[in-house]
Amino acid sequence: MYDFIKNKIIRGKTPSMFRLPFVYSLGKAMVRCNLLKFSYRSAAMTVEYGMEQIRRIFKGRSPYVWVSAFFPTEFLHALDIVSFSPEVISALITSLGFQNNFLEEAESRWWSRDNCSFHRCAMGGLISNFYPVPAAFCASSHLCEGGVFLFNNLARRYHRPFILLDTPLDNNDNSLLYVTRQLQKIITLLEGVAGTRLRVEKLEEAVFNTEKTRQAMLKVNELRRHPYSPLRSKDAFAYLYLYFTGMGSRVVPGIYETLAAELEKKIKESQNSKGGETSPRYRLLWMHLQPFYQNGIMDYLEANGAELVFEDFSHVYWESWDPGRPLEYIANRMLAHFNYGRIERRIKVIKELARRYNVDGVIHFSHWGCRQSCGSLNIIRNSLQEEGLPFLVLDGDCVDSRNFASGQVQTRIDGFLEMLA
Repeated sequence: MYDFIKNKIIRGKTPSMFRLPFVYSLGKAMVRCNLLKFSYRSAAMTVEYGMEQIRRIFKGRSPYVWVSAFFPTEFLHALDIVSFSPEVISALITSLGFQNNFLEEAESRWWSRDNCSFHRCAMGGLISNFYPVPAAFCASSHLCEGGVFLFNNLARRYHRPFILLDTPLDNNDNSLLYVTRQLQKIITLLEGVAGTRLRVEKLEEAVFNTEKTRQAMLKVNELRRHPYSPLRSKDAFAYLYLYFTGMGSRVVPGIYETLAAELEKKIKESQNSKGGETSPRYRLLWMHLQPFYQNGIMDYLEANGAELVFEDFSHVYWESWDPGRPLEYIANRMLAHFNYGRIERRIKVIKELARRYNVDGVIHFSHWGCRQSCGSLNIIRNSLQEEGLPFLVLDGDCVDSRNFASGQVQTRIDGFLEMLA
């Protein structure tokens, strides 16, 4: 069924059928009836959750907004506003194979190929009228200036509100107060989008859901340390959608709790089976995102005895806070991201993850256009070398396959694995 839909879209040069809410109702039914197969029930739940959100967007009865990565979606869930992540939808479109339609559309409007392909793909979809125009564009200054510029550009183009959370680089009491005051103003702006007032108990519930999600994610990450854990980075990336848009949802804690239960069961089954699982020759840590078109990187690594046992995007970076003080909880979460601020924060977390997951080396996929992630690689390499950790940088693109050279990547991987040996 998946191949039929994919081929139909590509052959027709247009994904117009995906504008129909019926498609997502049908997709949810197929997931529930097990007609679409998944390795984990939690992955099926994630797909079902995503289909429901997209169905609501195309149905047009609920307000929806674009959100950049790490924007506090607790407010949106509390106000029943549907959140739409352009990065995630670009990844989905790329996995289906029709991203070039949208990339070319953006480039024809003078959106340079030097810009992030996630954003070019999302912009191409909007200006070609594939997505309905959102009620607002909500961005956080976390990590990605490109997303802020894109949202501001589109907000002016479509005469929609541009809501920006300016997150300071330093995490201190003054920063906490500064962010908290901004959150109060953002609530007022989002109330205008929703056409209703935000009830305190709804916001407290959303923040409590985030804390439940955090606890379940920590349990999943602890289980992934087990030598018999079957969850590898290739499958774990499927849950990033929840990370970007699901904080505050009442559904998402249950998805991670289900994943934790599934991992526990699979680990016990492997322990009880005769001989158990064979340990990989090399255990690796993956940094940043993966290419979402067919690329073969992870399969090639596994075929050569190397497994990606963890990825830095799945790291739970914020500490517990009182959900009864929702604005302070959200503000602390905004300020805590390890990839934001001084490079020492990122290096510290990389070293901690390398120790926790007992890895033999680290791979960084340098997505073209993602300058804040790639600009500090020499500093990271030098720091990891002091720890005796081999470090490989793979240059490429997560969405635009024109910026990916398969042969060169395999050659780099071969040399890296020889060094590990």
